[in-house]
Amino acid sequence: MKLRIMPARMGLTWIGHGLRACVRQPLGFVGLLGLIASAAMLLIGIPVLGPLLVVGFMPLVWMAFMLASRRVLNQQRVTPTVLVEPLREPNPITMRREWAKLGGAYVLGTLLVMQLADAFGPGSDALAKALESAKQASDVLDNPDVQADLLWRLVLTLPMSLLFWHTPALIYWGRLPVLKALFFSAVACWRNLGAFVLFGLGWLGAGVVLAVIDRVLVAAVPEPLIVNVLMTMAAMWLAAAFYASLYFTVVDCFEPDESSAAMVDMPPTKP
Repeated sequence: MKLRIMPARMGLTWIGHGLRACVRQPLGFVGLLGLIASAAMLLIGIPVLGPLLVVGFMPLVWMAFMLASRRVLNQQRVTPTVLVEPLREPNPITMRREWAKLGGAYVLGTLLVMQLADAFGPGSDALAKALESAKQASDVLDNPDVQADLLWRLVLTLPMSLLFWHTPALIYWGRLPVLKALFFSAVACWRNLGAFVLFGLGWLGAGVVLAVIDRVLVAAVPEPLIVNVLMTMAAMWLAAAFYASLYFTVVDCFEPDESSAAMVDMPPTKP
């Protein structure tokens, strides 16, 4: 596969494509996200192993949303089968081995980020102390130590996320081994860094807008339950749109060759 270099404004275009995909099948995307969130909550209940499994399955989750976006573009329904589709073809045994390697690498990367955040920031103890002393949820977020800890984790997570960004698609559609997929994913993100910066800022702005709407509704609507339901659904839809947009970042950053022709069903998107 060949790398494409996109202008920075493509970051906003990718956001638009993700939003439009979710508009076309909102129940499909939100339902998929809800199913994944429910499964994650069940797994987290398993001591020690559960959280590691949740983290290890994240690359498969990204791939499932990319497959869902491709289905929407092909006028097909989004169904939960996209979660297992990457494990069934083209060579199930080899493919599952690569997914296991990728999941393990992502777990190790996540653990490294946590260790570095604890070493350079206030550490996880700051959150524990804030939870003990807080009288309400807002007290936790207003705690300077908690804010510093979250900032460190965000700063350290961003480069790792970009390193793994394209790896699911490169493994599944590009037939690349994990190490090569990580290398090409890092190069693609670095060469298209401007687009990814705008992409991240755009989604951050969307989250801020959603938070402002929440404050307005809380002040205007006397029934808190209605506001909570509406904002929960809106937040899930926005999160699903973010995951739906991952497909378009892959489409535009890589040009498939004959061996990976199944990678895309559409030409590069236009800014």
